[in-house]
Amino acid sequence: MCLVMGNGRVKAVEKRVLDQKLRGSYNVPSGPVYYPTEEEFKDPLEYIYKIKPEAEVYGICKIVPPNSWKPPFGLDLESVKFPTKTQEIHRLQFRPASCNSKTFQLEYNRFLEDHLGKKLKKKLVFEGDELDLCKLFNAVKRFGGYDKVIKGKKWGEVYQFMSSGEKISKCAKHVLCQLYKEHLHDFENYHNRMNADPAKGCKQRCSESRSSKKRKRRCDGKKSKVENEEVVDQACEQCKSDKHGEVMLLCDSCNKGWHIYCLSPPLKHIPLGNWYCLECLNTDEETFGFVPGKCLLLEDFKRIADRAKRKWFGSGSVSRTQIEKKFWEIVEGSGGEVEVMYGNDLDTSVYGSGFPRVGDKRPESVEENIWDEYCGSPWNLNNLPKLKGSMLQAIRHNINGVTVPWLYLGMLFSSFCWHFEDHCFYSVNYLHWGEAKCWYGVPGSAASAFEKVMRKTLPDLFDAQPDLLFQLVTMLSPTVLQENKVPVYTVLQEPGNFVITFPKSFHAGFNFGLNCAEAVNFATADWLPHGGSGAELYRLYRKPAVISHEELLCVVAKGNCCNSEGSIHLKKELLRIYSKEKNWREQLWKSGILRSSPMFLPECPDSVGIDEDPTCIICQQFLHLSAIACNCRPSVFACLEHWKHLCECEPTKLRLVYRYTLAELDRMVQEVEKFGNCKTQETKISQRPSSGTKRSNALNKKQEGMQVSQARPADNWLLRASKVLDDVFSSAEYATLLKEAEQFLWAGSEMDCVRDVTKSLIKAKIWAEAVSECLSKVEGEANNDSQKVHLEVIDELLRVNPVPCFHSGYLNLKDYAEEAGKLSEKVDSALSSIPTITQLELLHSEVSSSPIALRKHEILSKKISSAKVLAERARLYLAGTKPPGIELDALFKLKSEILELQVQLPETEGILDLVKKSESARDKCKKVLSGSLSLKNVEELVHEFDSFTINIPELNILRQYHVKTLSWMSRFNDVMVDGREGKDQRKLINDLSSLLQDGASLGFQVEGLPLVEVELKNASCREKALTIYAASKSMDFIEKLLSEAVVLHIEEDELFVRISEILSKARCWEERANSIILASETQMDDLKDLIRMSVNIDAVLPSRKGIENTILSAETWLKKSEPFLFAASSMSSSLCSLLELPVLKDLVSQSKSLNVQLQEPRILETLLVNCDRWQCDNHHLLQETEGLLNNAKIDDVMDIKILPKVMDLMTRVESARKYGLSLGLNFDELPKLQAASLKLGWCCKTITLSSSSPSSELLEDIGKPSLQQIQQHLKEGQTLEILPEEYYLGKRLMELKDTGLEWAKRARKVVTDSGALALEDVLELISEGENLPVNAEQELQALRARSMLHCICRKPYKSRFMVSCSQCGEWYHTFCVKLHWRPKAYVCSACCPPLVEFTPQIDPARSTEPETSSLNQRRKRKVATDAAVDDLRWKTRKRIKRIAKRSPEVHILPWFFT
Repeated sequence: MCLVMGNGRVKAVEKRVLDQKLRGSYNVPSGPVYYPTEEEFKDPLEYIYKIKPEAEVYGICKIVPPNSWKPPFGLDLESVKFPTKTQEIHRLQFRPASCNSKTFQLEYNRFLEDHLGKKLKKKLVFEGDELDLCKLFNAVKRFGGYDKVIKGKKWGEVYQFMSSGEKISKCAKHVLCQLYKEHLHDFENYHNRMNADPAKGCKQRCSESRSSKKRKRRCDGKKSKVENEEVVDQACEQCKSDKHGEVMLLCDSCNKGWHIYCLSPPLKHIPLGNWYCLECLNTDEETFGFVPGKCLLLEDFKRIADRAKRKWFGSGSVSRTQIEKKFWEIVEGSGGEVEVMYGNDLDTSVYGSGFPRVGDKRPESVEENIWDEYCGSPWNLNNLPKLKGSMLQAIRHNINGVTVPWLYLGMLFSSFCWHFEDHCFYSVNYLHWGEAKCWYGVPGSAASAFEKVMRKTLPDLFDAQPDLLFQLVTMLSPTVLQENKVPVYTVLQEPGNFVITFPKSFHAGFNFGLNCAEAVNFATADWLPHGGSGAELYRLYRKPAVISHEELLCVVAKGNCCNSEGSIHLKKELLRIYSKEKNWREQLWKSGILRSSPMFLPECPDSVGIDEDPTCIICQQFLHLSAIACNCRPSVFACLEHWKHLCECEPTKLRLVYRYTLAELDRMVQEVEKFGNCKTQETKISQRPSSGTKRSNALNKKQEGMQVSQARPADNWLLRASKVLDDVFSSAEYATLLKEAEQFLWAGSEMDCVRDVTKSLIKAKIWAEAVSECLSKVEGEANNDSQKVHLEVIDELLRVNPVPCFHSGYLNLKDYAEEAGKLSEKVDSALSSIPTITQLELLHSEVSSSPIALRKHEILSKKISSAKVLAERARLYLAGTKPPGIELDALFKLKSEILELQVQLPETEGILDLVKKSESARDKCKKVLSGSLSLKNVEELVHEFDSFTINIPELNILRQYHVKTLSWMSRFNDVMVDGREGKDQRKLINDLSSLLQDGASLGFQVEGLPLVEVELKNASCREKALTIYAASKSMDFIEKLLSEAVVLHIEEDELFVRISEILSKARCWEERANSIILASETQMDDLKDLIRMSVNIDAVLPSRKGIENTILSAETWLKKSEPFLFAASSMSSSLCSLLELPVLKDLVSQSKSLNVQLQEPRILETLLVNCDRWQCDNHHLLQETEGLLNNAKIDDVMDIKILPKVMDLMTRVESARKYGLSLGLNFDELPKLQAASLKLGWCCKTITLSSSSPSSELLEDIGKPSLQQIQQHLKEGQTLEILPEEYYLGKRLMELKDTGLEWAKRARKVVTDSGALALEDVLELISEGENLPVNAEQELQALRARSMLHCICRKPYKSRFMVSCSQCGEWYHTFCVKLHWRPKAYVCSACCPPLVEFTPQIDPARSTEPETSSLNQRRKRKVATDAAVDDLRWKTRKRIKRIAKRSPEVHILPWFFT
C-alpha cells in the first residue's frame, strides 16, 4: 500500500518505516492515507469524490489535514457529566448464544418423546455440576457440529467456550464427547434436517384450531386429551391483525402468534416441527449488550482509563503491535475477562460538540477570529452533512448521529463492533485528542462475503438473533476474514486525523487509550444507489428506516440539487423506483383495486421530514409515494408489496393512496435528465412511454398491453363524461363518474385526458352544488343572517363564464342578485347624507327582510346602535348635578364622536353650548394661575363656579389652594395658643416647622408666616437649654447657648438663669483641679475628692477625663503589681506559678510615668535589683559546673578523691536553685540549674557504681552493682542527654554492663541446653560469674540448679514431666523409668525392695510439672541457706553410685494391662 499526497503522488518513505506503520500485529494490510493540499482541502465533498475511485476499494481511508488546520477544542469536558456504557470485551466474539434453557428443554423432551420414544429421566452431571445441554448444543454448533469437533479434537475448546475459559482433563474431554453422542447427536441431526428442507412438512396452522372449537394440549407427557374451550382469534404480535391465520405461526412455548411475512427476516414457508419465537429462545439475563453505566466527569473517567492502561502495560511505552495483539487475545477468549467503559453515542446537541459552533460559549484561550473561522469551516462536522452537494441537506429536521454529530470518549480496549452505517451512508470520524484509534474496514463490494463468513463462524449467534449485524455488539478477528478470502484493511487514526468509511463498507475498531472523537454521516449523489439497497435491507429485516429514501429522491429531484454527474445517479434511482411503482400499481389494478385518492400534502414539500408519512404495518417502511388503505382498519396502511396482508377484505374495498401520479414521476425524471443533460444506458435502451424513443419488443408488448387494457374503459368513461357535461346537472351521475375515474388518475401521461375531464367534472360539480345551495337558501325561510347567503358569494358564482354545466336555477338566482344589488345602492345613498335615527331604522328593517345577506346590514346596525348610545350619554351630560362628575376630556370626546357619526341628534346643540362654557371657565382659571395669587381672587373664582357640573382640572387646583390656605390659618392660631401656654417644646417646634414649610408651599403670601419664624427660633433655643438637664453639655456649648438667648432677648427666663449658675460652678471646679494637678507631689486622695465634687455639676468638665485616667492608670498598675508585691513580702516558693521577669521590668518602667505619688514602685525596684544580683551569681556557678563536667571527659582525672568536690558543687547548685524559686520569678537559669544538679548527681552515682573500691568515708558500702542498676543508671543518663561514651567513668560503666550481659546470655543458654554442656564447663562458668564486678545472682542460681544432675540418665532438670521417689527424694524422668502417667506415689528401683509388686496410683497433686524452686524441698537432706555452706556442698558433691538391681518381671504396668 502507498501513502498518497494531495496531488496524487506517492509520499517518499523508507521501506522499513513503511512496513512498520502499514501492517498491524495481525498482518492486516493498511488502507490508504491522503495528504490534501490547502487548495484541495477547501471542499471536503469534492476531495472525497476525487479520491473515491481509489479509496472505495478499501472501504476505509485516512485523511491528514494540512498543518495549518488546527481547530480549537470547543467543549469544556471538566464540567460536563456524560453517561457511559460497560463493554465486556471478552464476550464480543467468544460468547455463547443467549438461549432459554426451559425452551430448549421443552423442545428436546418433545424430540425424545416423538422420535425416540423415551424421556430424559435424570439430570446429567459432568465435573461435579449439572450439565447444561442447551449450552453444550450451542457450543458444538459454534465449532461446526459434532463431526467437525470430533475431527478437530476440539472438545476442550467446546467446554472452555461454554464454561467461560475453564480447562478439563483428557479423560473429561472423552466423557463430554460420549455424553454429547449419547444425548444430543440425534437431536443435532434432526435439527439439521428441519433447517435444510423447510417445505417438506407443515406446522399446524391457526386456522385449523379456529375451525374446530377444540385444541389439543400436552398434559404431563401422557396422551393428549381434548378440552372444549371458547375460540379466541390469535392476533399477530407485529401487525396486530388476526387475519390470514393460514400463514400465522404459533410459538410452541408462549402460544403467541406471528405471520410468517411479519418475521425479521420473513419466512417463505411454515417451518417443520416445533417453532419458538425469539423471546422464548433468548432470555433477558443472557442477552448480550452494552449495559448503561455510571455518569462520570472527564476527570473521573480519565482516572479509570489511566488505571486500566497501567494494569495492562505498566507506565512505560507500548507499541501498536502489543496493544493489538492483546486486544484480539481478549476478544478470542484467551486473555481473561475484561470490562471497560465507553462514553459513546453522546448527542452533541445535549453534551456539546468538540468543534466550535455559533452560539456556543467561546473559551477565553481561543481568539474570536479563530473561533469564527472554524465555526464556518466545511470540515467542521456540524456543517459537513448539510454542505452543497450532500443529499442530507434536503432533510429538514436534525437527526442524531446522522446530521448531528455524536461524541465518543474512549479508553483502552473500548470498541465499536462490525457494522455499516444507517442507509449505507458515508461516515466521517475526527479524533480531537488522546490516544490513537485502530480501525478495520471491509469494502462494500465484499459485504455479502463478509456476512457469509460471519454467519458461518458464529452460527449459534445468528440463529438466536437473525439481525445480529444490526446490534453492533459482535467482533470477528480480521485473521478469520482473511482466512476466508474476505479483504480487510486497517487504519491507525491519530489526533487531528479524519477517517472516511464508504457506503455499505463494514468497519470496526477499538481505542488504544483515553481519547475523544466525533463522527457524523454525509451522502453525496453517488451514494443514492447504495441508499436504495439499504432501504431494501430495512424492508427485508422489518427495521424502521431513519428517513424515507423515496421522499429524499423526490425532494432532491424537485430542488435540482445535483450537478451533471450527480444527476446520473439520481436519474438511475428515480427510474428504479418509477419502474417499481408502475409495476405494482398496474398489478393492483389488475387485482381489482380500482379505488384511489391522493395523499395529504407534506408540511414542507421542499424538504424531507421525519414521521410525517405513514409506515407499512408489515415492513415498517415509510409510505411516501403510495400506500394501500381499507376502511376496516382506517389508521393502518400497507405498502403496495404487502397489500394482501393488510386485511381479508375484497380488493374492491381497498384503496390506493398516492402522492404522485405516474405521469408526475415521469416528468420528475425528465426534469432531472434535462437539468443534468444526462442520458443513462438504461434510458438509451428502454424509454418510458412519454419519452417517445424506441423500446425493446418485450417491454413494448407489456406496456402496450397494459395501456390497451386501461384504454378501453377509459374511452368509454370519456364518452359518458362528455354526455353528462352536456346534459342538465345531476349530482348522482357526477359522483358515479368521479368514483369510476379513480382507477385511471394514478396512471401515466396516457391518462392525462381522463385527469383533465375529471378536473372539469369536479369544477362543474362544485359550481352546480354551490348554485343549488345558494338558491335553496334564497328561496327558503332563513330568518337569521348567518343562514342567509351573501351577495358577494352569489356574484362570484354568476361571474363564472362560461358556465361549467347547465343548471336550471341559474337565471332565478341571477334575478335575486339584481334585486339585492338595488337595495345595496339605496343604503349607500342614505349613508352618504346625514339621516336621522328614524330614517336609519326604516332602512335597516328593509335590509333585514331581504332574502340575501348584505354587508351594509351590519354597517346600519352599528350606526343605529352608536347613535342611540351617544344620545343617551349627551342627555346624561346635559342633566348633570353637583358635585361635578363629568370629565372635560370625556365631554370633548363626546362632541367629536357626535360630529363624526353624521347622524342628526336633538342633543347636539346642548352639548356644543356646554363645551363652550367649559372652555370659558378653563381660560379664566388659567389666567388666575398664571398671575400672582391672592386669597381674595381665588375665593371669588371658586364661588363663581361652585355649581358648575364639568370637572375642570385648573378649577380643581384653585379649589385645593383655597382649602389648604384656610386650613393653614386655623392651625396657625392653635399653635400660637400652645406656645403662649408653654407646652411641650419639642411638639411646638415640630408644629412650627410644619407650619413654616406648609405656608411656604401654599403659593399665597400669608401674613402670619414671619411670626412663625421668630417663634420657631425661640422654641429651638429653649429646647437646647432643656437638653443640659437631660445630658451634661460642654462649657463651650453652655456659653454659646447663653449668648443666643441674649440675642433673642430671653436671657431673663428662669431656665437660662439656672444655666448661668451651672456655668459658674464648673469654672470654680476647673480652677481647683488645675492647682492640684500642677503640684509637685499629687496625692491619690486629692484626685478622688475632685471626682466626688464633680458629680453635682451638670456640665462636661475638661479636666475630669484626665484626672479619671490618672486614677485608673495608678489602680491598674497596682493591680498588675499585686503578685510581685506579694512575692517580695513573702520571699517563699509557695506561689502556684512563677512570675515573668520581663513583666517585672515593664512594671518598674511604667511606675516612672505615673502622676501619683505611691510607695509600691520602690518595693518592686528592690525586688528587681535582687533578681539581677542572683542571675549574676548563678552565671559563675553554671560555668564552674560546666568546667567540672568537661574535665570528667578526660581519662584518669575523675576519681573517688574528687567526689567531695562534686558533692559540694552539687549542694551549692541546689541552694542557688531554691533561692531562685523563693524569689517567685520564672528565671531562664532555673532549668539550667536543675539540669546541672541532676548531671552532678549522675556523676556521683557513676563514680560509686564504677569505682573498684566502693568503700569510702562519704559513701556506704553498697556492694557490687546489679545489671539492672547499671542499665537503669545509663537510661537516666540518656534522659539527661548525657552520652556515657563521652565520659571516662561512663565508658567503664558501659564495659561493666557489656561484660555482665555477655556472661548472662551464656548462662541462660547453658541453663536451657538440657545437659549438653559438660559439668566441668558449667562449674567454670559459675566461677566466672562469681568473680564478675557486677551482681548476677539470678543467673548464678539457675546455673547451680543446672549443675545438679538427676535420674538414671544423669541429666539436669528440665521442663518435662518428672516424678520424685517418695523415699530418697530423687527426681526421675517419666520416660526414663517407663512411666506413661504420673503415679500418686513412686519408689525408685534403688529404694524398692525386691519382689514387691507395686501398683501405681495417680496422684492429682503431682500431675503438674515440678518447679525449680521446690527441688531441695523434696529432698530428705536439708540444704543450708548460708551462701558459703551452700557453695561448699555444691563443690564437693559427687555422683551417686547405685548397685544395679534386677527389677521384678512386672514392676509397673500400664492400667490397661492390669
